[in-house]
Amino acid sequence: MQQLYFDYSDICDSMKQNPNAFFMAVDNNRNIKSISQTLLDLLGLQKEEAVGKYFMDIVPDGKLLEVLKTGHIDEADTLSINGHDTVVTRIPIKKNQQVAGAFIYSLFFDISRAESLIKEYQKNKPKFNRILDQVIGSPNMGYIVIDKEMRVTHVNQTYLDILAKGLEEAIGKPIREVSPYSKLPRVIETGLPDKVDVWSVNGNNMIVNRLPIMQNDEVIGAIGHTLVLDISVPKFLVNKLQETNLEFNVIFQGLIESPYAAYTIVDKEGYITVMNNTYLDIIKKRRSEVIGKHILEIMPHSKLLETLSSGRMETADVWPIVEGRDIIVNRLPIKEDGDIIGAIEHSLVLDISGAKILLKKLQETERELNLYKDEVRAMYNAKWTFDNLKGNSHEFVTVKAMAKQFSQTSSTLLITGESGTGKELFAQAIHNASSRKLGPFIRINCAALPENLLESELFGYEEGAFTGAKKGGKPGKFELAKGGTIFLDEIGDMPLTMQTKLLSVLQERVVERVGGTTPLPINVRVIAATNRKLEEMVASHEFREDLYYRLNVVQLRIPPLRRRMEDLPALVEVLIVRISEKLEINIEKISDQAMELLKKYHWPGNVRELENLVERAINLAHMRDTNCIDWADFPSLMDNNTSYMPGDDDFAPLNLTETVEDLEKHMIVQALEKAGQNKTKAAQYLGIHSSALYRKLNKYGLG
Repeated sequence: MQQLYFDYSDICDSMKQNPNAFFMAVDNNRNIKSISQTLLDLLGLQKEEAVGKYFMDIVPDGKLLEVLKTGHIDEADTLSINGHDTVVTRIPIKKNQQVAGAFIYSLFFDISRAESLIKEYQKNKPKFNRILDQVIGSPNMGYIVIDKEMRVTHVNQTYLDILAKGLEEAIGKPIREVSPYSKLPRVIETGLPDKVDVWSVNGNNMIVNRLPIMQNDEVIGAIGHTLVLDISVPKFLVNKLQETNLEFNVIFQGLIESPYAAYTIVDKEGYITVMNNTYLDIIKKRRSEVIGKHILEIMPHSKLLETLSSGRMETADVWPIVEGRDIIVNRLPIKEDGDIIGAIEHSLVLDISGAKILLKKLQETERELNLYKDEVRAMYNAKWTFDNLKGNSHEFVTVKAMAKQFSQTSSTLLITGESGTGKELFAQAIHNASSRKLGPFIRINCAALPENLLESELFGYEEGAFTGAKKGGKPGKFELAKGGTIFLDEIGDMPLTMQTKLLSVLQERVVERVGGTTPLPINVRVIAATNRKLEEMVASHEFREDLYYRLNVVQLRIPPLRRRMEDLPALVEVLIVRISEKLEINIEKISDQAMELLKKYHWPGNVRELENLVERAINLAHMRDTNCIDWADFPSLMDNNTSYMPGDDDFAPLNLTETVEDLEKHMIVQALEKAGQNKTKAAQYLGIHSSALYRKLNKYGLG
């Protein structure tokens, strides 16, 4: 691959420097060998930060892994990089029939470039004019701008060439005089963008975006931004073919294997030297049946012989490649030292009507995908932030500071600590402080699902993968977490076989659905958590050592509540406010005696147990018709030897049975007072049956 790379690096220079497209090549070790400046700018990287690096670390959604594995072309697909969407093609690089690498290149960018021009227009019209004059000279991009009076204010030479008009015939003229069927007036009238369309002007086919230009919420103009489907690509191929035959042929097969374009090259005698797979598929022939054959033997109506004899370039000719199948083609002579040595035929779009259908489907899919993303975000969102994590103890403050630092990396994180210490709360806070905060936060409890369900939950499944599988299959949590965080709780309880599969996912950064064969790239941060001692589990072969080290890139240990008792008052205060609001109960504080009782407890269940006890106490205090939690509202904290009764400063020890009976009697009296001595209502307040209340009334002499 190294030698292959140096062979074709010079050939790709013009592609790499093209500001309207990007390019990246990788070797079969999955390391980046070449990358264009446009892509580096999008990623915000320098060349030395990308070249030689594992490509998944630089472009996680590149999807080149499947191309490297299968050697198949990945048809035109959308790829998003830092908010910029582009249509890309992924192609294997082959040498001696072996996959030596792969490359990805963009077909065209989205409307972000035009939108940036509009923003400049809104800020400063003169400045916009200067900028626009500089950027609209692209031979591949056509621009035309109109004002709210529907008159042309800007147009570049590319678009003028398409219109077959001079600048003086366009500037200041009504758009319908310049382009009779223009849809820009509709954008002025509606104020809505018309982002993707296939448009034909004077036989030139373009993909066009149309946008309103707004100022102070008013439409003041519109811009049409087009990708011209011209002959720039075959011109590039021809020029390079004229420069060198040997070096160029190494990657020529890869360059021309676009699923949406057909190529044929003949020598000066009309014998076929190159035909790509798309062309072969259309005419239903094998490569061995056409290479070396005369073009008229394979395509009796071919016009390439005319190109050879005339030396003229023919553009946008509608030609029936097979019966019932018309394509739009360009034909160019290939020259060397002024002599014609061959000709190339290249289709722009195989089927314009088909392209329109495809674009319509893409638009519908995009709308559905946006709805789907919104639903995923609504279902899988993280609500906790670092501001919600209360505590001033030294150990807790240190852990919180470490967590904030970890939130700024994308490394896999392992959170350890006893049950109930708040491991998931920390995971959510880290997600919300990270660059992935707009993505989903998805939690999986590895201990709660059986192994067969855990695999399908994590990785998804294809239709027919097992009995009861949904029609169309189902995405797994790793797929749904794209761009966000997946939280693997209780990772220590994951079955060993699943540990093996998870390790593969973390290493390769791809998943395969159950019953599927296609690897799907993932772009997620993994945070795992456990209350078990994984080091001991590794030693006893209960947990894979390699997975442990893969997870334990960064570790965060959450301290138990008993080691941060100085944080208890602040935690109780926060819990009283939050739980009271949730229950719509007016409980405002806790008594000193009750707080002392909480401080004497050892809290084996940590903050989770504290939250449960405070919620129970709030309910009991509400039943007593008070706004203050008292010691009696924590009956479960009484041990076998002593309990505590309220006093001025001292607590008097009582027998447990006596304490419980005294508390029960006290609660019954409170319930009767609240119910106006209505025993049925009092029983409802206490949550017991009326007959049970009557028995207790007799027992305590309250009847």
